[in-house]
Amino acid sequence: MLPTAAALTRRLPRPLRRHRLMTTWMRLTGEDPLQLVRIREGAVGYADMSDGFLRLIVIDGGYDDDFFRLADSLLAEGGEFFDVGANFGLLSFGLAARLADRVRFHLFEPIPRLQEAIARTLALYPAMTARVIAAAVTDFDGVIGFDVAEEQTGRSHIDPCGALQTRCIKLDSYLAEHGIADIGLLKLDVEGYELPALRGAATALAARRVKAIYFEYFEKYLVRVGPPAELIGFLGDAGYEVCFCRRHDLAGAGGATHTLADGLAGHGLPLAPVRGRSLPAMTDLFAAPKEHLVAL
Repeated sequence: MLPTAAALTRRLPRPLRRHRLMTTWMRLTGEDPLQLVRIREGAVGYADMSDGFLRLIVIDGGYDDDFFRLADSLLAEGGEFFDVGANFGLLSFGLAARLADRVRFHLFEPIPRLQEAIARTLALYPAMTARVIAAAVTDFDGVIGFDVAEEQTGRSHIDPCGALQTRCIKLDSYLAEHGIADIGLLKLDVEGYELPALRGAATALAARRVKAIYFEYFEKYLVRVGPPAELIGFLGDAGYEVCFCRRHDLAGAGGATHTLADGLAGHGLPLAPVRGRSLPAMTDLFAAPKEHLVAL
């Protein structure tokens, strides 16, 4: 039996791994582009290899080291992980390979074919406690339009004129419905709609029930809702400190200046508040209650 494009490419030295090799191989074999990929050591999941962004997981030999470095520390003792904008659920499954015995996973994904792919990977993790929620997350409960980018599903987003009509929910409503006390880590990647998602968690934020937030900051997409500064301002007004957390950003900021307080999950993580600093047009940022941060 011939190997899949993902399996074949993974065996090659890094300099020989190419997008064209993968797409040509899939065209020649006619294989299903939904293929098993290595997320990180010991963790695999199904992803669409017709998507150039997802092919990079195979070509680079891994996926989002900065996220896993933070999430492993923040969830080391367990808790609730909210994967909002789960896409293929790879971040959740990357965590589950190590933390399935103590973390409960909530994957929010409105696109039906992605829900099916998540279910296929979930079958590989029998010890994982997970709920897949077929909904978009925003600042009201109801139904909303959603634009599905078939060629790169990670670019899909809420759009009142979108062809997919999907359920939408507030995180506050979800927490109340399921009796969840707090969120150990909230990951947000919703293509510019991070602010409405956070507005829908206003009660939880005010009560400090969200212990840590890892979110995409992409100005090109944030303007779909409003000026990008509104997102940072909302978190600040809610009592959360927004920080650089990725190694590249920390180096550019002159190094870490803060961490989470001793006794809290994530103590020792290097952070640098973004206040008074220029933000890149695209990165991932971290936020936690201001009182939880201490200077190094």
